[in-house]
Amino acid sequence: MIFLLSCYETLGEQLYGYCDKYKIPIESIFQILEDQKVVPMIRGKATECNVYIILREMLNPNEWSVVKLNLNAQPNNDDQDISITHKRTGIIIKVECKNAVRGSFKHSKKCKIKTPHCRIKCHKSRSKIKVAATTNDRYSVDAFDIIVSNLSNSIIASGTLSEYFEPIPDNECFELLSEHYNVPNSFEDVFNATFNDWRFAKTPDLAENGFLLRAPPLLLKEDNIWNPINKLEAALIQIVREKRKNVR
Repeated sequence: MIFLLSCYETLGEQLYGYCDKYKIPIESIFQILEDQKVVPMIRGKATECNVYIILREMLNPNEWSVVKLNLNAQPNNDDQDISITHKRTGIIIKVECKNAVRGSFKHSKKCKIKTPHCRIKCHKSRSKIKVAATTNDRYSVDAFDIIVSNLSNSIIASGTLSEYFEPIPDNECFELLSEHYNVPNSFEDVFNATFNDWRFAKTPDLAENGFLLRAPPLLLKEDNIWNPINKLEAALIQIVREKRKNVR
């Protein structure tokens, strides 16, 4: 209890210091954080932090060094979220963290993809819709090595004004996901299950003509491209071997 109180006091001091530094009225901080223009940006950064924590916990620190980068993208250069270094060879693997496209979960046989799936936002945030058909907002295939995501954003309705998450208006979707994850059929339980379903893909598998697809599909079941996060280390070792071949 004493430890928790000490943590809360420290967080409170940091919050006051943050508000003072950026001249934010302390009484308005949560109103600002819950603004619908701000929440997506915060959730994007939170995804990076969540992936960083997962990778730090799952990868052997004697073999891998995991670093969370906090860089602003420079003109003509792509930023990266997380860097993984294979200590024995010094080879660096670039990891990008992306959320699913809001409201993109589909399961109807009428869809182009017949099996339940969602789409992952793999294009640059500063896109221009009028040039979406070009490579203007698309990453080159060598910008990153791995992309990590989960399905949670895909069951949140898009274009909502409420400060709270609103589920997509599709009861069959939640019945399907409830059964798949073996959790109660409620938005909170299904949302938590999809959030914990972390997947990764190697960028060459998401590319077309040298550029990543803007919003490639992620299949709920039997996806040969998006793999469970517990298979990541084997993929990292494979990437290290491929990179070593290329530098010889």
